[in-house]
Amino acid sequence: MHLHAMKHGVDDTGASAGSLELIPDLIASRKPDLLSASRTMELARDFVGARQVAGGEGPNLQDMDVVLMNPPFSINTDSGSKFGPEGQLAMRKREDEILDVINQHDPAAAAAITRKTIRTFFTPLTDSLLHPDKGVLAMVWPFAACVGSTGAAERRFLADRFEVSVVVTSHAKQLNFSASTSIHECLVVCRRKIKRERNDTLFVALTRMPATADEAIKVADAILGGRLEGEWGRSCRWPRERVEAGDWSACQWVDGDLAETAHNLPRHPALRPLGDLADVGPAHVRSVMRNPLEDPSSGPYRVMWQHQTGVRRTMRAECEFSVAAERGKERAAQRANAKASRLLIANKLRTNTTRVSALFLATPALGSYWTPVRPKGLPKGEGLAVQQAWCAWLNSTPGILAFMHNRGRTLTYSDFMPNKLKLFSAPDPAKADLAPLNAAYKSLAGQELLPWPRMDECPVRAALDEAAADAVGLDRDEVSDWRRQLAQEPTIRGHGEN
Repeated sequence: MHLHAMKHGVDDTGASAGSLELIPDLIASRKPDLLSASRTMELARDFVGARQVAGGEGPNLQDMDVVLMNPPFSINTDSGSKFGPEGQLAMRKREDEILDVINQHDPAAAAAITRKTIRTFFTPLTDSLLHPDKGVLAMVWPFAACVGSTGAAERRFLADRFEVSVVVTSHAKQLNFSASTSIHECLVVCRRKIKRERNDTLFVALTRMPATADEAIKVADAILGGRLEGEWGRSCRWPRERVEAGDWSACQWVDGDLAETAHNLPRHPALRPLGDLADVGPAHVRSVMRNPLEDPSSGPYRVMWQHQTGVRRTMRAECEFSVAAERGKERAAQRANAKASRLLIANKLRTNTTRVSALFLATPALGSYWTPVRPKGLPKGEGLAVQQAWCAWLNSTPGILAFMHNRGRTLTYSDFMPNKLKLFSAPDPAKADLAPLNAAYKSLAGQELLPWPRMDECPVRAALDEAAADAVGLDRDEVSDWRRQLAQEPTIRGHGEN
């Protein structure tokens, strides 16, 4: 963990996760009647470095003007593995103690913490370090923390205590700010401001990363001056109300207009969340079904196992394998198979190679990289027609917008668990005219779709877009514009010089 804290122009630095120990004292010391703040030389040395401690100074770890932080991202089970079972148990126990103290004195801060990663402990720490009425905070966050459902409480906490001024995401080939990591990251800059004076959040998408200090200064000046267009990337404003509610989804986009479109489309009166209209899942069956790539023996359960874009070229498909249950998991396999469907949605895809994002099968199946979807409360014959219409919709530009606006841990190779897929918008059979989509599926199901980077030159995609527009009352030309804009997103078309 790298942390820099500045007070009155003095740079106090340290680099140790031992600073985690200070959180209870710092939070409680805001309310001295609850708990007196203790300081130890060891913790002070961990936190601010040995320079001040060796000089006999008693560092004041509150009321900082600036805090810069790059906390550890590792999942707890991974980061603690080197300490063995006893060490991991001790770490979990200490985290429980810290969380209990925080919860006593600041429940909102405690709610921002998830035990999945120690990184979230540092968000309350930044709040405690900075001056309560002023100050600037800059933190490197994993991209997933800005979009994932598990990070929503942390985002709301931060937006409640600060103005979230700028969120910078790299959409260049180099998708992170830290060295020696493949995790996609965002740089979050916040300021202390009273709520009535706070501004909307500037979301910055870098399409070229600065390679030198001089270039970094040039980019920073362009961001501050509102001139970041063209050479370095683009930016857009996201309403403060959305950011305070935990919606930071603009960080997924270079084109701010597309971000706004993807945000507003689910509110269309003919659309509803897929989770309201259908049963979605199970997400994966690897834990209960034999892996057909390792055990080719057949069995009673049909599955779509992979998402090979060189193979998956059309909306219509046959199941890949028939497999048996894993030994000892026959009942779990039977329960999963009861949820098999002829409509499968991709739950993992590469944005720059994918052709097909939903399949309609000849027979019901489960999936590994595919998730079954079953319409609720419809007769069997009508349900199949709805599934075909949804398959066409999910392969159209409005469907692709849902995938791009609900990305998970990464920008380019995203996974979509059922909680994400349930948020996808789908035409409501009670409010939309599914006939154009049904007709489009029947005429186009066997025709090859071009990869997403070439979607604007794909005649099948264009025909699907016309059907999607007609089904829910969108303007055909507007949907065509979305398709052209989508094809230009760097995480779809590929990256530039960096």
